[in-house]
Amino acid sequence: MNVKLLLGTVIVVVILIAMATYALYSHIQGTGTSPASQGPTKLNTTVTLPPWDQRLVSLAPSDTQILISLGLGKHLIGMDSYSFSLLQQLNYTSLVPSNVSIFQQISPPNVSGLLLLNPSLVVGEEGLLGSGAGQIEKAGLNLTLTNNDYASNFTQVEQGILNLSKSLGLQSRGQQVVNWMNSKISQFSREGNVTIAYLIWICPEYQFYTAGGNVFINNIIQLSGGVNVFQNQSGYPLLGPSSLTLADPQVIVVQEMYNVSYTEYMISHIPGIQSTKAYQDHRIYILSENLPTEILNEPGPLSVYGIPLMESIVSGTTPSYVNSSYVMKEYNVSLPVF
Repeated sequence: MNVKLLLGTVIVVVILIAMATYALYSHIQGTGTSPASQGPTKLNTTVTLPPWDQRLVSLAPSDTQILISLGLGKHLIGMDSYSFSLLQQLNYTSLVPSNVSIFQQISPPNVSGLLLLNPSLVVGEEGLLGSGAGQIEKAGLNLTLTNNDYASNFTQVEQGILNLSKSLGLQSRGQQVVNWMNSKISQFSREGNVTIAYLIWICPEYQFYTAGGNVFINNIIQLSGGVNVFQNQSGYPLLGPSSLTLADPQVIVVQEMYNVSYTEYMISHIPGIQSTKAYQDHRIYILSENLPTEILNEPGPLSVYGIPLMESIVSGTTPSYVNSSYVMKEYNVSLPVF
């Protein structure tokens, strides 16, 4: 975090303007003047922003969630399109400037577009940016990398939140976000032994990507009362159809690909799937490619809602196609803002 201090009177003016702006913003949020039909969970805090005016860009939905939870939404001058889509689904766009710039792709990054914004800090996810991180730094931009995509459980996700909040001088707020997450995890967690196969993507040759035992999706499955049949795998492996039939899961969860019809077609044509318990018992569930998928894929504060979603799937109380409306209605998905 680069904090530029001005001398003499300029320091005083900048500090007063920053404090007044933050006070006005907090008052507006607290009085419910936001046009959103469902506002975020606004929580009381004694922490005040340091006297700086950061110009932030977030290039990962999980990082955007964290920055907004830390109360930095008004400092976001740019973000990726996936982040903005998530804010639209939650009716949270009022938390960021109306003229926020939207980047249509994360990697390779639009370096020229970033330079035009003149951000004081770019925040990105190491797993999403890849070699693009070097391009951003080579352009002379300040970059902070998170690595929650590599987290194997919620403890590591929360540590990533604490690390980012500390780098921004807002460690107390980061701890409040973590405390909020832990309260939700405690509320939602269940025990059980229902076997689950989680299919992230089915390829044209019917190979599929899944979640191994050392990624946080596996932790969500565990906390929901399920057992990941591919927990002995590592990362997000590409497996063949025979792996699914040999595992014979009681439940199969598939992320929507393009549309529900195509997804159903691909599922039904996986060789041998008709022999699995999940197929025979009609326990195959499709998650729409927006909010249901995002709360399970993005290792941010909202991922705690993946636990009750998966628990409902385990218990068989969800429809076979789970969309955003269902998730919002059933779980009252709300991002905390401190």
